[in-house]
Amino acid sequence: MSDLTIQQAVDVGHATLASFRKEALEMTFNDITHELYNTWMREAERDSGDAVKDFITLTDTGNAKMISLWEEDTHNTVNTDHEIKVDWTHATTNMDYNRIELAMNTGNKIRIYNYLTGKQKNMYREFGELLQTKLILSPASASDKKNPHGLASWLSLGDDNSTGAWTGYLGRYNDGSGTTYNVGTISSSSSDKPRWASYYADHNGQFGDNLLDLLARATRKTHFIPTMIPVQVAKETPPSPYRYYSNDNVIGNLEAIARKMDDNVGPDLAKYFGRVLYKGIPFIYVDFLDSSTSYTEIMGDDPIYGVNHSFFKVRILRENDFALGKPTPRDGSHNILTVPLDVSFAITATNRQRAGFLISQHG
Repeated sequence: MSDLTIQQAVDVGHATLASFRKEALEMTFNDITHELYNTWMREAERDSGDAVKDFITLTDTGNAKMISLWEEDTHNTVNTDHEIKVDWTHATTNMDYNRIELAMNTGNKIRIYNYLTGKQKNMYREFGELLQTKLILSPASASDKKNPHGLASWLSLGDDNSTGAWTGYLGRYNDGSGTTYNVGTISSSSSDKPRWASYYADHNGQFGDNLLDLLARATRKTHFIPTMIPVQVAKETPPSPYRYYSNDNVIGNLEAIARKMDDNVGPDLAKYFGRVLYKGIPFIYVDFLDSSTSYTEIMGDDPIYGVNHSFFKVRILRENDFALGKPTPRDGSHNILTVPLDVSFAITATNRQRAGFLISQHG
Protein backbone atom coordinates (compact mmCIF):
# COMPACT_ATOMS: atom_id res chain seq x y z
CA MET A 1 0.00 0.00 0.00
CA SER A 2 2.74 2.47 -0.94
CA ASP A 3 0.02 4.48 -2.71
CA LEU A 4 -1.92 5.11 0.52
CA THR A 5 -4.54 7.75 -0.23
CA ILE A 6 -5.68 10.54 2.05
CA GLN A 7 -9.05 8.81 2.49
CA GLN A 8 -7.34 5.55 3.46
CA ALA A 9 -5.12 7.45 5.90
CA VAL A 10 -8.25 9.04 7.40
CA ASP A 11 -9.97 5.67 7.79
CA VAL A 12 -6.93 3.94 9.33
CA GLY A 13 -6.31 6.81 11.74
CA HIS A 14 -9.93 7.14 12.79
CA ALA A 15 -10.39 3.41 13.41
CA THR A 16 -7.16 3.07 15.39
CA LEU A 17 -7.56 6.20 17.53
CA ALA A 18 -11.25 5.61 18.26
CA SER A 19 -10.54 2.07 19.47
CA PHE A 20 -7.79 3.38 21.76
CA ARG A 21 -9.78 6.34 23.14
CA LYS A 22 -10.89 4.72 26.41
CA GLU A 23 -7.44 3.29 27.09
CA ALA A 24 -5.81 6.64 26.37
CA LEU A 25 -8.15 8.40 28.78
CA GLU A 26 -7.43 5.88 31.51
CA MET A 27 -3.71 6.25 30.86
CA THR A 28 -3.99 9.95 31.58
CA PHE A 29 -6.14 9.33 34.66
CA ASN A 30 -3.54 6.94 36.07
CA ASP A 31 -0.65 9.39 35.65
CA ILE A 32 0.40 10.32 39.21
CA THR A 33 1.52 13.81 38.14
CA HIS A 34 -2.09 14.69 37.36
CA GLU A 35 -3.70 13.40 40.54
CA LEU A 36 -5.86 16.46 41.12
CA TYR A 37 -7.16 16.13 37.56
CA ASN A 38 -7.48 12.35 37.92
CA THR A 39 -9.58 12.51 41.09
CA TRP A 40 -11.93 15.15 39.74
CA MET A 41 -12.44 13.63 36.29
CA ARG A 42 -13.05 10.13 37.59
CA GLU A 43 -15.94 11.49 39.65
CA ALA A 44 -17.19 13.90 36.98
CA GLU A 45 -20.92 13.99 36.32
CA ARG A 46 -22.52 14.32 32.90
CA ASP A 47 -25.05 17.10 32.41
CA SER A 48 -26.73 19.16 29.71
CA GLY A 49 -28.47 22.51 29.28
CA ASP A 50 -27.33 26.04 28.50
CA ALA A 51 -25.55 26.29 31.88
CA VAL A 52 -24.97 24.24 35.03
CA LYS A 53 -27.65 25.02 37.61
CA ASP A 54 -28.22 23.87 41.18
CA PHE A 55 -30.30 25.11 44.09
CA ILE A 56 -29.28 25.66 47.70
CA THR A 57 -31.11 26.78 50.84
CA LEU A 58 -29.18 29.57 52.56
CA THR A 59 -31.76 31.06 54.93
CA ASP A 60 -34.25 29.77 57.49
CA THR A 61 -38.04 29.95 57.48
CA GLY A 62 -38.20 30.15 61.27
CA ASN A 63 -40.92 27.48 61.39
CA ALA A 64 -39.15 25.04 63.70
CA LYS A 65 -40.51 25.42 67.25
CA MET A 66 -41.93 23.63 70.27
CA ILE A 67 -45.72 23.79 70.64
CA SER A 68 -48.44 22.97 73.16
CA LEU A 69 -50.84 20.11 72.50
CA TRP A 70 -53.78 22.24 71.21
CA GLU A 71 -51.87 25.18 69.76
CA GLU A 72 -53.00 26.45 66.35
CA ASP A 73 -50.61 26.11 63.43
CA THR A 74 -48.78 29.25 62.38
CA HIS A 75 -45.97 29.37 59.91
CA ASN A 76 -43.93 31.69 57.75
CA THR A 77 -43.94 31.29 53.98
CA VAL A 78 -40.45 32.16 52.82
CA ASN A 79 -38.56 31.28 49.65
CA THR A 80 -35.23 30.05 50.99
CA ASP A 81 -33.85 28.64 47.73
CA HIS A 82 -31.11 30.33 45.74
CA GLU A 83 -29.90 29.31 42.30
CA ILE A 84 -26.26 28.39 41.69
CA LYS A 85 -25.42 29.07 38.06
CA VAL A 86 -22.15 28.40 36.25
CA ASP A 87 -21.55 28.74 32.51
CA TRP A 88 -19.94 25.99 30.47
CA THR A 89 -16.34 26.42 29.37
CA HIS A 90 -14.80 24.70 26.39
CA ALA A 91 -11.34 23.23 25.83
CA THR A 92 -9.81 21.83 22.68
CA THR A 93 -6.59 20.25 21.49
CA ASN A 94 -5.46 18.21 18.50
CA MET A 95 -2.80 15.92 17.13
CA ASP A 96 -1.38 15.59 13.63
CA TYR A 97 -0.13 12.63 11.68
CA ASN A 98 1.41 12.35 8.23
CA ARG A 99 -0.01 10.27 5.39
CA ILE A 100 3.46 9.43 4.12
CA GLU A 101 4.75 8.35 7.56
CA LEU A 102 1.65 6.20 7.93
CA ALA A 103 2.34 4.67 4.51
CA MET A 104 5.88 3.82 5.62
CA ASN A 105 4.41 1.64 8.37
CA THR A 106 1.73 -0.15 6.34
CA GLY A 107 1.93 -3.91 6.46
CA ASN A 108 2.86 -3.82 10.14
CA LYS A 109 -0.21 -3.32 12.35
CA ILE A 110 1.87 -2.97 15.50
CA ARG A 111 3.96 -0.15 14.06
CA ILE A 112 0.86 1.68 12.82
CA TYR A 113 -0.74 1.26 16.24
CA ASN A 114 2.36 2.54 18.04
CA TYR A 115 2.79 5.44 15.60
CA LEU A 116 -0.76 6.73 16.07
CA THR A 117 -1.34 5.93 19.73
CA GLY A 118 1.99 7.44 20.76
CA LYS A 119 0.81 10.76 19.37
CA GLN A 120 -2.58 10.30 21.01
CA LYS A 121 -1.07 9.62 24.43
CA ASN A 122 0.93 12.82 24.22
CA MET A 123 -2.19 14.75 23.21
CA TYR A 124 -4.06 13.47 26.27
CA ARG A 125 -1.11 14.24 28.55
CA GLU A 126 -0.91 17.85 27.37
CA PHE A 127 -4.69 18.19 27.64
CA GLY A 128 -4.60 16.83 31.19
CA GLU A 129 -1.96 19.38 32.21
CA LEU A 130 -4.02 22.25 30.79
CA LEU A 131 -7.22 21.10 32.47
CA GLN A 132 -5.51 20.50 35.82
CA THR A 133 -4.35 24.12 35.85
CA LYS A 134 -7.83 25.34 34.96
CA LEU A 135 -9.35 23.29 37.79
CA ILE A 136 -7.40 25.52 40.19
CA LEU A 137 -7.62 29.05 38.80
CA SER A 138 -10.51 31.49 38.51
CA PRO A 139 -11.63 33.51 35.46
CA ALA A 140 -9.93 36.82 34.69
CA SER A 141 -13.12 38.89 34.66
CA ALA A 142 -16.90 38.80 34.36
CA SER A 143 -16.52 38.79 30.57
CA ASP A 144 -14.01 35.90 30.60
CA LYS A 145 -15.99 32.99 29.16
CA LYS A 146 -12.95 30.82 28.39
CA ASN A 147 -11.83 29.94 31.92
CA PRO A 148 -13.82 27.96 34.51
CA HIS A 149 -14.42 28.82 38.16
CA GLY A 150 -11.81 26.61 39.83
CA LEU A 151 -10.71 26.02 43.41
CA ALA A 152 -9.62 29.63 43.83
CA SER A 153 -13.18 30.76 43.09
CA TRP A 154 -15.13 28.45 45.38
CA LEU A 155 -12.64 28.16 48.28
CA SER A 156 -11.60 31.78 48.41
CA LEU A 157 -9.44 34.06 50.50
CA GLY A 158 -11.03 35.34 53.68
CA ASP A 159 -9.85 37.70 56.41
CA ASP A 160 -6.16 38.47 56.90
CA ASN A 161 -4.70 36.87 60.07
CA SER A 162 -7.82 34.73 60.55
CA THR A 163 -7.35 31.66 62.75
CA GLY A 164 -10.23 30.05 60.90
CA ALA A 165 -13.74 31.27 60.07
CA TRP A 166 -16.37 31.43 57.34
CA THR A 167 -15.02 34.63 55.77
CA GLY A 168 -14.49 33.56 52.15
CA TYR A 169 -17.63 35.37 51.05
CA LEU A 170 -16.65 36.25 47.49
CA GLY A 171 -14.70 34.69 44.67
CA ARG A 172 -11.72 36.56 43.24
CA TYR A 173 -10.93 37.13 39.60
CA ASN A 174 -7.49 36.17 38.33
CA ASP A 175 -6.87 39.71 37.10
CA GLY A 176 -3.70 40.55 39.05
CA SER A 177 -5.54 42.38 41.81
CA GLY A 178 -8.07 39.79 43.01
CA THR A 179 -11.21 41.73 42.16
CA THR A 180 -14.07 40.12 44.08
CA TYR A 181 -17.26 38.73 42.55
CA ASN A 182 -20.33 36.67 43.44
CA VAL A 183 -19.27 33.09 42.80
CA GLY A 184 -22.09 30.98 41.41
CA THR A 185 -24.01 34.27 40.91
CA ILE A 186 -24.91 34.32 44.64
CA SER A 187 -23.96 37.34 46.75
CA SER A 188 -22.61 36.79 50.26
CA SER A 189 -21.37 38.84 53.20
CA SER A 190 -21.45 38.72 56.99
CA SER A 191 -25.01 40.11 56.85
CA ASP A 192 -26.23 38.67 53.54
CA LYS A 193 -26.38 34.90 53.02
CA PRO A 194 -23.33 34.16 55.22
CA ARG A 195 -23.91 30.42 54.72
CA TRP A 196 -22.55 30.82 51.20
CA ALA A 197 -19.10 31.76 52.55
CA SER A 198 -16.24 29.27 52.41
CA TYR A 199 -13.84 28.54 55.28
CA TYR A 200 -10.48 30.33 55.39
CA ALA A 201 -7.49 30.47 57.76
CA ASP A 202 -4.20 32.40 57.50
CA HIS A 203 -1.07 30.42 58.43
CA ASN A 204 1.13 33.54 58.10
CA GLY A 205 3.97 31.46 56.65
CA GLN A 206 4.33 29.39 59.84
CA PHE A 207 4.56 25.62 59.33
CA GLY A 208 4.90 24.25 62.85
CA ASP A 209 2.32 23.59 65.54
CA ASN A 210 0.46 26.69 64.35
CA LEU A 211 -0.34 25.01 61.04
CA LEU A 212 -1.44 21.79 62.74
CA ASP A 213 -3.76 23.81 64.98
CA LEU A 214 -5.29 25.50 61.93
CA LEU A 215 -5.73 22.14 60.20
CA ALA A 216 -7.37 20.63 63.27
CA ARG A 217 -9.83 23.50 63.55
CA ALA A 218 -10.61 23.50 59.82
CA THR A 219 -11.32 19.76 59.73
CA ARG A 220 -13.66 20.06 62.72
CA LYS A 221 -15.55 23.10 61.48
CA THR A 222 -16.06 21.76 57.95
CA HIS A 223 -16.70 18.17 59.13
CA PHE A 224 -13.70 17.17 57.04
CA ILE A 225 -13.25 13.85 58.81
CA PRO A 226 -13.73 10.47 57.10
CA THR A 227 -16.28 8.06 58.52
CA MET A 228 -14.76 5.16 60.43
CA ILE A 229 -15.35 2.05 58.30
CA PRO A 230 -15.32 -1.45 59.85
CA VAL A 231 -12.57 -3.63 58.43
CA GLN A 232 -15.13 -6.19 57.28
CA VAL A 233 -16.75 -3.76 54.82
CA ALA A 234 -13.78 -1.51 53.99
CA LYS A 235 -13.13 -3.25 50.67
CA GLU A 236 -16.73 -2.70 49.59
CA THR A 237 -16.76 1.05 50.12
CA PRO A 238 -15.80 3.68 47.51
CA PRO A 239 -12.61 5.76 47.91
CA SER A 240 -12.73 8.60 50.42
CA PRO A 241 -13.91 11.89 48.86
CA TYR A 242 -11.48 13.94 51.01
CA ARG A 243 -8.17 15.30 49.71
CA TYR A 244 -5.60 17.91 50.70
CA TYR A 245 -3.87 19.62 47.75
CA SER A 246 -0.73 21.66 48.38
CA ASN A 247 2.78 22.50 47.20
CA ASP A 248 6.34 21.38 47.83
CA ASN A 249 7.05 23.92 50.57
CA VAL A 250 4.03 23.00 52.70
CA ILE A 251 4.35 19.24 52.25
CA GLY A 252 8.11 19.36 52.84
CA ASN A 253 7.60 21.14 56.16
CA LEU A 254 4.90 18.67 57.21
CA GLU A 255 7.23 15.78 56.34
CA ALA A 256 9.90 17.32 58.57
CA ILE A 257 7.41 17.53 61.45
CA ALA A 258 6.22 13.96 60.89
CA ARG A 259 9.78 12.60 60.99
CA LYS A 260 10.24 14.07 64.46
CA MET A 261 7.06 12.53 65.84
CA ASP A 262 6.75 9.15 67.51
CA ASP A 263 4.32 7.06 65.46
CA ASN A 264 3.61 4.92 68.52
CA VAL A 265 1.83 7.87 70.08
CA GLY A 266 -0.69 7.84 67.25
CA PRO A 267 -0.39 11.46 66.07
CA ASP A 268 -2.84 13.15 63.70
CA LEU A 269 0.05 13.85 61.34
CA ALA A 270 1.74 10.79 59.86
CA LYS A 271 4.12 9.88 57.06
CA TYR A 272 3.77 6.49 55.43
CA PHE A 273 5.00 5.09 52.10
CA GLY A 274 6.19 8.46 50.86
CA ARG A 275 3.01 10.38 51.67
CA VAL A 276 2.01 12.76 54.43
CA LEU A 277 -1.40 12.11 55.94
CA TYR A 278 -3.41 14.24 58.33
CA LYS A 279 -6.19 12.41 60.19
CA GLY A 280 -5.89 9.66 57.60
CA ILE A 281 -6.33 11.97 54.59
CA PRO A 282 -3.40 12.23 52.14
CA PHE A 283 -1.67 15.42 51.09
CA ILE A 284 -1.47 15.49 47.28
CA TYR A 285 1.42 17.38 45.72
CA VAL A 286 0.32 19.70 42.91
CA ASP A 287 3.36 21.18 41.21
CA PHE A 288 1.37 24.13 39.83
CA LEU A 289 0.83 25.34 43.42
CA ASP A 290 4.61 25.84 43.70
CA SER A 291 3.96 29.03 41.72
CA SER A 292 1.32 30.27 44.18
CA THR A 293 3.27 33.52 44.69
CA SER A 294 2.19 34.43 41.15
CA TYR A 295 -1.44 34.12 42.24
CA THR A 296 -1.28 35.63 45.75
CA GLU A 297 -4.32 37.81 45.06
CA ILE A 298 -6.62 34.81 44.58
CA MET A 299 -5.16 32.09 46.83
CA GLY A 300 -2.43 33.60 49.03
CA ASP A 301 1.00 31.98 49.32
CA ASP A 302 1.67 28.30 50.08
CA PRO A 303 -1.98 27.24 49.98
CA ILE A 304 -3.59 24.10 51.37
CA TYR A 305 -6.87 23.26 49.68
CA GLY A 306 -8.97 20.79 51.62
CA VAL A 307 -11.52 19.43 49.16
CA ASN A 308 -14.56 17.28 49.84
CA HIS A 309 -15.39 15.88 46.42
CA SER A 310 -18.88 14.93 47.56
CA PHE A 311 -19.78 18.63 47.34
CA PHE A 312 -17.24 19.76 44.76
CA LYS A 313 -18.03 18.55 41.26
CA VAL A 314 -16.84 18.71 37.70
CA ARG A 315 -19.78 18.62 35.29
CA ILE A 316 -19.12 17.57 31.71
CA LEU A 317 -21.48 18.46 28.89
CA ARG A 318 -22.93 15.14 27.81
CA GLU A 319 -22.84 16.08 24.13
CA ASN A 320 -19.16 17.13 24.19
CA ASP A 321 -17.55 14.58 26.50
CA PHE A 322 -13.92 14.34 25.35
CA ALA A 323 -15.21 14.12 21.78
CA LEU A 324 -12.56 12.71 19.45
CA GLY A 325 -13.12 14.06 15.94
CA LYS A 326 -12.47 12.41 12.62
CA PRO A 327 -9.11 13.16 10.96
CA THR A 328 -9.31 16.02 8.46
CA PRO A 329 -6.67 17.37 6.04
CA ARG A 330 -4.91 20.43 7.40
CA ASP A 331 -5.01 23.63 5.40
CA GLY A 332 -1.84 24.15 3.38
CA SER A 333 -0.46 20.67 4.14
CA HIS A 334 -2.07 18.09 1.89
CA ASN A 335 -0.26 15.14 3.50
CA ILE A 336 -1.00 16.06 7.12
CA LEU A 337 -4.18 15.07 8.94
CA THR A 338 -5.44 16.72 12.13
CA VAL A 339 -7.48 14.95 14.83
CA PRO A 340 -9.36 17.27 17.23
CA LEU A 341 -10.32 16.51 20.84
CA ASP A 342 -12.93 18.63 22.62
CA VAL A 343 -14.60 18.81 26.03
CA SER A 344 -17.07 21.22 27.61
CA PHE A 345 -17.14 21.36 31.39
CA ALA A 346 -17.91 23.45 34.46
CA ILE A 347 -16.86 23.32 38.11
CA THR A 348 -19.42 23.83 40.83
CA ALA A 349 -19.78 23.47 44.59
CA THR A 350 -23.23 22.55 45.85
CA ASN A 351 -22.37 23.64 49.41
CA ARG A 352 -19.38 25.93 49.97
CA GLN A 353 -19.35 25.37 53.73
CA ARG A 354 -19.00 21.62 53.26
CA ALA A 355 -16.94 21.64 50.05
CA GLY A 356 -13.71 22.20 51.96
CA PHE A 357 -11.43 25.02 53.05
CA LEU A 358 -8.40 27.12 52.18
CA ILE A 359 -5.42 27.70 54.47
CA SER A 360 -2.70 29.99 53.13
CA GLN A 361 -0.54 33.01 53.88
CA HIS A 362 -2.80 35.96 53.13
CA GLY A 363 -1.40 38.34 50.53
